[in-house]
Amino acid sequence: MRSMRTVGLLVVVILLASVGTRRVFAQSAAQSFTLQPGGSAVVSFEAFCAEFGEVFPSGVQLPNGVAPDAARAAMAYGVSKGYNANAQQALQLQYAIWQALGATSSPRGDTIAQDVLTNGTTAPAAPQGVSVLDAVRANQITLTLDSWQPIGPKVEITNTATDHFYGRGQLTITNTTQQALTLYMPIGTVFPSVDATQQTMAGYATNVQVNNPQPQQLPATGGDESIFAGLLLGIVLLVGGLGVRRRWSASVRAG
Repeated sequence: MRSMRTVGLLVVVILLASVGTRRVFAQSAAQSFTLQPGGSAVVSFEAFCAEFGEVFPSGVQLPNGVAPDAARAAMAYGVSKGYNANAQQALQLQYAIWQALGATSSPRGDTIAQDVLTNGTTAPAAPQGVSVLDAVRANQITLTLDSWQPIGPKVEITNTATDHFYGRGQLTITNTTQQALTLYMPIGTVFPSVDATQQTMAGYATNVQVNNPQPQQLPATGGDESIFAGLLLGIVLLVGGLGVRRRWSASVRAG
């Protein structure tokens, strides 16, 4: 009786632990995440142009630094206000970033751009952990650029120029050490263009999907359906053990 209840409880605990370590999601412009040894993360990011007057990049390279604090402050404030939510507002945020970087020829923009310039003056504080830029320099992680493309159609940047101004992509980060690493992608992370005549981009993370190795692998039995079947079995064993104990106790009292 006791062994039946114990087996059932162990089955439930082990399977719940297996389900819980399968995937972790984090969403923030600069939120830290932890990779176990051999663990990886897919980081989705968006990036704005950092050089007024240059052509939007046909492709970008792996990140190699951070933008000046003035651009990082404007970007962090604009994203916190949701000004990156649609192309019209994002263009105003772009104007503010260019002006924060000293581009006097950039259009002044509307009230959104002026709000960012007036209030987006404090560079964002670093979250807990190590910057992915520092970690890759220390050979603690590897970076792979998975994708890059502009967001939406070209728009009128000035009265005489039409182009893309922001884009999105994905990075894969892998922990190559034998210890857990807590990491973050800084707001204003710089992505150089593959073509030196085109724009440098400055970006921020929009989503992080972490995939860490499971601490305890169960025998392969067919995926999620088998896990939930195992949970059901564990619960049946647990409840069955309790029922047997009650009947045994009742029979002893009756005797």
